[in-house]
Amino acid sequence: MAPPRLLLSTPHLPFLHPRASTPLSVIRPRRFSTRPALLARAPAMQMPTPAQPPQASMKILSKNAQGVQQIPSDVGLLERTFVMPAFATRPAIYRQPRERLKLEWLRFKSRMRDLASLAVYKFSSKPRPMLRRRQVAPTALALHQQMYTAFAEGDVKTLRAICADGILTSFQARIRNRGPERSEWQLHRHTHTPRVVSDRGARFAIEGAGLRQAVVRIQSRQSLTRYTSRGDVVPGTGEAKDIKEYLVLQKRLWKGEESPWLVWGTTEETQVDDVKQ
Repeated sequence: MAPPRLLLSTPHLPFLHPRASTPLSVIRPRRFSTRPALLARAPAMQMPTPAQPPQASMKILSKNAQGVQQIPSDVGLLERTFVMPAFATRPAIYRQPRERLKLEWLRFKSRMRDLASLAVYKFSSKPRPMLRRRQVAPTALALHQQMYTAFAEGDVKTLRAICADGILTSFQARIRNRGPERSEWQLHRHTHTPRVVSDRGARFAIEGAGLRQAVVRIQSRQSLTRYTSRGDVVPGTGEAKDIKEYLVLQKRLWKGEESPWLVWGTTEETQVDDVKQ
């Protein structure tokens, strides 16, 4: 089974539908985002992402790479990443049996493909990396909380340490543009147990280089409160909301050396229309 291919993307305006740059292979684009869900629900905080030059070909970058940190942290979402809709949003088996069965079949095939891709990721490099799949969900929860807390506090140093380039650029723009305003993010509780819905690996053009991405569904009640320079609460902020997010984590591999998990951004559930195409 051939390893997953990579779809390259460039940073984009966070409130526009993303457009992929020229991929390594011709594929159907997927919806994805480097904008966290909480920010998507705060129109007053939406700021354009500064333009950045497109990244070079992964083949060229792989040949020139001398360590895991030389591999770009933002190379897009792996092709054919499948995110099963949550139970409440899936087609009902008794109302839309054909659509539901298609989703279930696609989920099964995706799981088999994902397991094969992780085997390729693990055994294509020496020393072989430890997958530690049980640690993915707890790591996602920790990074999720660190990310939002650091953003609210304007802690760019922490964001730089835990975020890929695309989402980091978006956060930096928002922090610069909010001026003297102060923000406070609060996680009230997790409404459901986090679930890893995708865990995949891919190889780059040369031996020993690869990428691993995991998608974790996080459902929580959270709030973002904004304060004016006088310390007054900005009207319309601070309300606790139930939010469902699909957080995308990734780590890079170079000859057995892995980078820490980083937050790449968020993605969306696979829709029935995607299955029909």
